[in-house]
Amino acid sequence: MFVQYLNERQQGALLHYAHEMMRVDGAVAGEELALLDLLRDQAEPGVEAEDVPIDELAGVFDDRLTRVAFLLEVVGMGYAHDDFDPDESQLARDLAGALSLDDALEDVKSWVKRQLLLVREATQLMEG
Repeated sequence: MFVQYLNERQQGALLHYAHEMMRVDGAVAGEELALLDLLRDQAEPGVEAEDVPIDELAGVFDDRLTRVAFLLEVVGMGYAHDDFDPDESQLARDLAGALSLDDALEDVKSWVKRQLLLVREATQLMEG
């Protein structure tokens, strides 16, 4: 949803950390795989996951817009299967801390949860 705000290197970092969020709880759900595919589809052609060390993220995401866009997408991966477990929560806290967004993390999580509820509601409306 916010991938277009990121440059190619930022998109590569997003793909890496979305994958990390997907696997950190030890189980990969189908919803997570589908979301990872969607993120890849939204990224520029040829962008591959790039393992940017967490302590270098602030240099890659150098403004608030890209930092929040990245965090929204990664937290969204954590909620893709309706269970934001402690390991996913810790990764989100670590990422928010690395990006100096500790104060925004709860707002990001709240927005993601509301957005998921609206998507489910729209799906129910479409399905009748």
